[in-house]
Amino acid sequence: MASFREKVVLVTGASSGIGEATAYKLAEHGATLFLVALEEDKLQIVQQKCREKGLAEEQIGYCSGDLSKSAFREEIVRNLIQKFGRLDILADIAGSVLFSSVSETKEEDYDRFVNVNQKAKLFLAQLCLPYLKETKGNIIYLSSICSTIPLPTIVVYCMAKVAIDMLTKCLAKELGPHGVRVNAINPGYIVDTNILRNSTLKTTDEDQKKYADTAAEQAHLKRVGKPSDVVSLLLFLASDEASYITGSINYIDGGYHLYP
Repeated sequence: MASFREKVVLVTGASSGIGEATAYKLAEHGATLFLVALEEDKLQIVQQKCREKGLAEEQIGYCSGDLSKSAFREEIVRNLIQKFGRLDILADIAGSVLFSSVSETKEEDYDRFVNVNQKAKLFLAQLCLPYLKETKGNIIYLSSICSTIPLPTIVVYCMAKVAIDMLTKCLAKELGPHGVRVNAINPGYIVDTNILRNSTLKTTDEDQKKYADTAAEQAHLKRVGKPSDVVSLLLFLASDEASYITGSINYIDGGYHLYP
């Protein structure tokens, strides 16, 4: 794996799950990190663990708040540039899931979900573009296999992931002439994240196990994914080793997308 020691990486959703695992692995590879999530206390814990993995205090910054707010997105980029002076990689991992069919979806829930899981993706990237062009950096989005598999019980989530895939492709075409790459990672079911616990389902450990068992049965590799599976792919796509890859939608789901 290529070194990230000269890279400044902005990681959203860094306080848990795949975002947290990404922060730790990048810390092990020497990246300078700017971490973003909703809850400051959890971010502080992640920051401390990154230091334990070898990063100096001056190599880590963080900002907590609501990504749906334009003022917060501006604060993120302003603080990052003031602290580090550059940006090489945007790993936009933050996201949630809304369990609701078309007949059940409330407009206020739709607006709240889309503002974080779709709108914020575009406008955070917009703020980062001048700096990514300077470094010929890259963007990694976390999408989902649900962008191609219709699941009526999470219709708004599926719609948002379709939007992320298309944002990936459009940005890749726009930024290619500037030497900036843009790629998406589309996981299947990943264990050890809080995405279901934080959803409207408020799942228990027993519920999580049932979901995991079902997902393992549906995957052709007959197991569920782990955050480390996703992070390994993310680090490759973000590295100079993937310098000729852009606009790609990368399934990491044990073959689940091959159904039916």
